[in-house]
Amino acid sequence: MNKRLDDKLLLQDIGLLRIFNYYRIALSCILLFTFINSSSNIYINLEHPTLFMVGTLVYFFNNIALIFLLRSSFPVGANHVVATIVIDIMLLTLITYASGGVNSGLGNLLVFSIAAGSILFSGRYSTMFAALASIVILVAEFHRASIDATAQPHYVQAGLLGMIFFATAIFIKYISGRIHSSESLAKKRAGDIAHLEKLNRLIIQRMRTGIIVTSKEGEIRMINNAATKLLSHSDSTNDNLLTLKQLPAVLMDRLHAWQTNPSRRTQIFRSFPENPDLQANFTSLRQEDFSDILIFIEDVGKSLQQAQQLKLASLGQLTASIAHEIRNPLGAMSHAAQLLSESPNLDESDLRLATIIQDHSKRMNATIENVLELSKRRQPTPEPLPLKRWLDRFIESFNQSEAEAGKFEMDVEPENLLVYFDSSQLDQIVTNLSKNGLRYSQEKTGEPVIHFQAGIHAETELPYLDILDVGEGVNEKAKPHLFEPFYTTEANGTGLGLYISRELCEANNSHLDHVPSYRDGSCFRIIFPHPKQIMA
Repeated sequence: MNKRLDDKLLLQDIGLLRIFNYYRIALSCILLFTFINSSSNIYINLEHPTLFMVGTLVYFFNNIALIFLLRSSFPVGANHVVATIVIDIMLLTLITYASGGVNSGLGNLLVFSIAAGSILFSGRYSTMFAALASIVILVAEFHRASIDATAQPHYVQAGLLGMIFFATAIFIKYISGRIHSSESLAKKRAGDIAHLEKLNRLIIQRMRTGIIVTSKEGEIRMINNAATKLLSHSDSTNDNLLTLKQLPAVLMDRLHAWQTNPSRRTQIFRSFPENPDLQANFTSLRQEDFSDILIFIEDVGKSLQQAQQLKLASLGQLTASIAHEIRNPLGAMSHAAQLLSESPNLDESDLRLATIIQDHSKRMNATIENVLELSKRRQPTPEPLPLKRWLDRFIESFNQSEAEAGKFEMDVEPENLLVYFDSSQLDQIVTNLSKNGLRYSQEKTGEPVIHFQAGIHAETELPYLDILDVGEGVNEKAKPHLFEPFYTTEANGTGLGLYISRELCEANNSHLDHVPSYRDGSCFRIIFPHPKQIMA
């Protein structure tokens, strides 16, 4: 049996059979019209009108029955198709016989039936239909000549028609074979492409970099797992992660900024307050427009931590050189100046010079001490700190250790505000900021005053602590350089206090910045990480 002759016909074969049946219905209607219209008899010699009418009606109702069969849920098998072609050959031969034999020309209609059979069935079935049609036509001519001695047989025309049947079957078989080969090759190529697409999707899904393909309106067409997790809320379940259909508003802002100026690097953002800092890079898949846009999303928090580690490593090498090349000679200079100042032979001007040497030696030594402290800093161990209680203990400890106690005001809302930070490093930061604030407040008002205000930011939902003073504030020229190392506006300052404080904050996944104050003076804000981000 042919490998295509199975129990269930292929879907494409059913479509071809349906088209062939429409042709058969149209043909049967034309034959009926020819029989009814008497003027058409000049073209067709109806030797047996009754047989022609019966054959045409049977042919018509057979085609109608096949329509209902194809439209029903009844499974159409290959055997039904074979029966259809065979019935077609038989009935058309009968109609040809009733019209005067092959000389009428109606026998040529069998070519279309054989062609249809050859398309639906390759291999031996195509030649079987041609052989059957040839035999039936010859038998019909032989029978016509045997029952009517006056009738002239047309064996030659029947033989030529049989040759046409076989030529049609062979030609259609060749063409069908080429089509099937091309179809098989196309299916193989489609399978390869589908496999490569699946492999590419798997690779993209496994990448740690977030990848999104979106339209210019922000409609997501493809997104990998990394991007979904970075853009989704940390509380989202895996099922909810798959529901992202539109870019978040914060990413849409970056997309519009890039569309306005593609050469400008977009700002770092967070999809949710407790999520990590993200950097989005955009590129157009089509150079001529922004219809399809590829977005790469990276977690820059890890990169910043690596940069921080490299910076600390370089600083460690620098401080080692400072300790050997500067600190020892500086100590000798300071000691010599001290001995010199104790000499009874010095006048007042020389004694003043010795004092200047000692003061600047102490200042330089303090700078070296700060740098050494920064390079030797241990890794932070963040812990949950009830901020209000911690500030109460800090104020008590600070006033006990300092020669002059400061006046501290505190406002923490909510009172049970919890932050995550290394306690000793937070103490070092707040001590440094408090000393500066108390000094500036004293210089302006004559009273050392510091105000602590803590809470949760309404927009970012991040805990914060503001350290406010009532001093002169920071001038506009100094603001861009506040956190640069060795930058200071004080004659006796080292320029490392704010720099070290910010570095300690960054090490604890926090941020220190100077923000506008709602009162006179300066305001330095520590922004703590979200508790959910720490516990994740």
